[in-house]
Amino acid sequence: MPSFDPPGFLQDFNQQQQEAWSDWMSQQLDDAKAGQPDVYDFDAPRPRFFNVTKTPLAADAVEKDISWTAFPRLVAIDAATDEERWKTADGSRDVQDEYCEWSVTRLADGRISRVTFTCEGPEYWQFLAATDPAKVLDLYRGHIDPAVQPNDLLTSAGTYNPRNKWNSGTSKGAMHLIQQNNTLGAEIELAAGASNTRAPKGVLLTNDQDLIRCGAYGQAERHSDPTIGGGVNLLARTDANISLANPVGIYFAGLNTAGWASPDGTQPALFWKITRGTAEKAVRAVFEVPADRGYLVSDVTINGKPIKFGGQISDFISMKLTGVAMNIGKSAHPPIAGCKSRAAKTAGLTKIDVASTLRRPATPARY
Repeated sequence: MPSFDPPGFLQDFNQQQQEAWSDWMSQQLDDAKAGQPDVYDFDAPRPRFFNVTKTPLAADAVEKDISWTAFPRLVAIDAATDEERWKTADGSRDVQDEYCEWSVTRLADGRISRVTFTCEGPEYWQFLAATDPAKVLDLYRGHIDPAVQPNDLLTSAGTYNPRNKWNSGTSKGAMHLIQQNNTLGAEIELAAGASNTRAPKGVLLTNDQDLIRCGAYGQAERHSDPTIGGGVNLLARTDANISLANPVGIYFAGLNTAGWASPDGTQPALFWKITRGTAEKAVRAVFEVPADRGYLVSDVTINGKPIKFGGQISDFISMKLTGVAMNIGKSAHPPIAGCKSRAAKTAGLTKIDVASTLRRPATPARY
């Protein structure tokens, strides 16, 4: 494969931008393969991990989707009731940490008219803003609000501000991901880190939680991190070479509306619209009832309960990434013996700080 496509096969780039993006993505995979053993005492090179633009796919190459629930598990763990967790998740993008963030549009009386979901990595938008700010403005006006002004998107220094007023809360819109761990760099690091097998005390680990706690490549309490790690490591245990399929990104796998109902009997699944990306590689979606129906999102019920929060919908959204494995049975590397302590390199950090450090966000700022 000669180059990486943009996430979701998006068509925002010209040829020069496309080439620069592919070069940047290629470097991220190369860096992830090398690991950072000189920085983190639990890290090691990842010999099974490969860059699909530099290593041709073998005849036995297969793609595998790895999926998880979009609602943030860390919020659910700390909540006493469904209503509490939905309200908490709707209150801040900073707790929406499963690579899915959303914004809720309400009428003056509080009823919901639209919920917008995004899983676009911030690196893509930083890159686009550095190379084509007019395109960024265009996209904000088309997907968020026609009233967006150029200065609305900039810092005081004149650079793109990912947490601008149109993309920082849960009511004005959600153009792309902003939660600190929701990055393409984090996705790549998770996949690469999990490509090493581990056998503390000579016992090969196979459980998702055991693997992530031993390998220290993410946050064990999330839906996403241990699921991604476990799915990748399952491939690693077949002695396969492993990478992320082109185009590298996090995508919406779908919305399950079983148990949902609308006032006029219309299938609620019809109100879920992909607005960026392809059907298989969707990066932006809106749940909204067409105006001619005469009712709102709040009039749709889920298992008999009216929708009062965007979080209720995210309970039924699946996220995914796609891995690729090849040379199955031929990429034999000895497992890492033991789980190395991370205390020496992360002393003084809180749990959330540790997770952020481990997931190493990367930014294509040089373009």
